[in-house]
Amino acid sequence: MREIRFTENGFTWHLLRYKRTDEKAGPLWLVPHDDENAAFDAMIAALRERGGVGIAVNSGPDSLRMQSGSGICGVRFGVRSTCDPNRNFAPQTPKFTTAILDQRPAGQPIIALHTNSLGFTGDGHGGRGDITIVDKAAYRQGVTSPRADGLLAVSPTESMANFDTLGLTAYLAQDGRPSLAAQECGRKIANSGVHFWHERVAKSDGSMSNYLILHRPDIAYYNAESRAEIDLGVAAARHKIMIDAYLLNCASGDKPAP
Repeated sequence: MREIRFTENGFTWHLLRYKRTDEKAGPLWLVPHDDENAAFDAMIAALRERGGVGIAVNSGPDSLRMQSGSGICGVRFGVRSTCDPNRNFAPQTPKFTTAILDQRPAGQPIIALHTNSLGFTGDGHGGRGDITIVDKAAYRQGVTSPRADGLLAVSPTESMANFDTLGLTAYLAQDGRPSLAAQECGRKIANSGVHFWHERVAKSDGSMSNYLILHRPDIAYYNAESRAEIDLGVAAARHKIMIDAYLLNCASGDKPAP
């Protein structure tokens, strides 16, 4: 493990870099939130199995997930006292953005791992999350249907059936729809039992997915969201299923389709 430290725009960042001793080629595994322990466990397991480089952002004990400081955070307007690492990818934050992107092994995708809170705010069941595979308005009316550009998993296992567990890739709003390769990738992932969402991006929210599709569309990116669980092993196991689905169904040589 190697540490990477630097200061930018009023925030001091601490990145932890992991790799196998044999330096086997593989993806860049990214865990931007230090309170998502199952995602971290899944990253280490994926690194051991598939190689590559793992990067975890350590925001410190004073502010889990959010980095304390005083300055500009990604594309967010004005001076802020905390910064979400996954909202800090932007041309305005070249040190942070480059420090992570430069760790990507040549020709390999970036695979980000997250855990996701149960449900969504306003779901009528006490949900606290944000990302879900269902159409929120329809769900509140008792109808379960996929959100725009979403695909419900086909015959998912009981563990993968929850609506807070999904894989996603991004596409540009100006293109009107995902590329044919991305559409095929999404269908195959859904057919393998994993909910999938094509994220439509018109303007960046500072996330890695938004930054890459707007500024580095040559880099393949996949985001795996697993519902958080008390048993970290359950959530981490879902990550493995989503990772395997992406690499099996969307890969072309060592350059998986976006």
